[in-house]
Amino acid sequence: MAEKNLIGELDMYREAGIKPNFSDIAKRYGKDRHTVASYWRAEGGRPHDGRGDRAGSFDAHIEEVAAKAQLPGVTKKGIHEWLLHRYPGEDLAGYNAFTQFMRKNGIAVGASGGPEPHPRFETPPGLQLQFDWKESVKMANRDGELFEFNVFAATLGHSRRHIFIRSRTRTTDDLVRCMYATIARLGGVPREWVTDNMSALVTVKGGRRLKVQRAYEFAKAAGFELKLCRPRSPQTKGKVESSNRFLSRLMAYQGDFDGWDDIDEIVARIEDASNSEPNETTGLPPSALFMEEKDALLPVGNLRALEEAMGDVVRVARVPATMLVSAHGEPMSVPGRCIGRPARIVCMPGGAMDCYVGGELVATHVAGGPAYDPAHYAEAMAGKRWFGDAAGDIEAAAAANLGLLDSIGGSL
Repeated sequence: MAEKNLIGELDMYREAGIKPNFSDIAKRYGKDRHTVASYWRAEGGRPHDGRGDRAGSFDAHIEEVAAKAQLPGVTKKGIHEWLLHRYPGEDLAGYNAFTQFMRKNGIAVGASGGPEPHPRFETPPGLQLQFDWKESVKMANRDGELFEFNVFAATLGHSRRHIFIRSRTRTTDDLVRCMYATIARLGGVPREWVTDNMSALVTVKGGRRLKVQRAYEFAKAAGFELKLCRPRSPQTKGKVESSNRFLSRLMAYQGDFDGWDDIDEIVARIEDASNSEPNETTGLPPSALFMEEKDALLPVGNLRALEEAMGDVVRVARVPATMLVSAHGEPMSVPGRCIGRPARIVCMPGGAMDCYVGGELVATHVAGGPAYDPAHYAEAMAGKRWFGDAAGDIEAAAAANLGLLDSIGGSL
């Protein structure tokens, strides 16, 4: 079956006139990239020395797989992706072989019921982007510390290209920031953006629903139309809701990460996988179809003008060695790699302060909060011999010094 799927996928690439990425396909099917290339050259046939998947390659990890399968919300695909991530040096087989392995060993995950049916809706290239939040994700790290966050999920209607952005809260500041990041990463603007009545867009006063004008003003400045649909209506927002099956792969990392940087790296890996795997409806990876859709998007225009639509922009000529930049008297830290580079701070009406260096969002700060991000401070102190050598020593000393700074009024 795996070989049949591989040949079918390559045939779809041929019909679309697109040369596939042999390395990505090889990873998904558990084959060598040269083997995939030989299938491509065979043009629909089977290479003379083709081999099947090897379900037995997972036997050494059966206890880990069984434990992961008990995690709430986890999926088989999520566990398979986790194995490939954690054991990159092993010759692990593809997803089809992994499902055979789980079936053979009686390991089951998730609910047994089938998916709920919903109608299919297609949109032309460049027209629509659907977006929503995956709310209140809770994950514990290796030390048992609980991390709670949200993920902004956006999906282009035609290509199904996904974008996932972690956000600690779901305010209008957060939403506008995610919209800006989505436009920057797509390199263009879909004409209409569809979602439900989220609180960042709609407030209720006296029994009446009122639009949050700031979000609509940003949409106008960027050149797209915001459209609201009824909550949980798959007829109009089903494509972005399908992204939840990708984000459910986060659950396989319960107890297997260290901090926020790890979470961001995991979210990025899941986004990359969601865009490289063939879509069930189109039969092609979203990244392949996006090459066609990108040309149909509206031009971005000036990103700095969009920053001004987000809030008040303060320019910093050079980030000093203290790693502290400030706007309107409010200091905030940035990573050490930003020292000596120009920066721009966007101060939003809701109190959020975002610092951009070279087009990258490097730090987010809340007005009135601590000036130094503990991670930035620990990074700076890592090179100081008197702070100790072990990571735990550095983190403890950094925390103690930050507490001292706070106790004397935080005048930095």
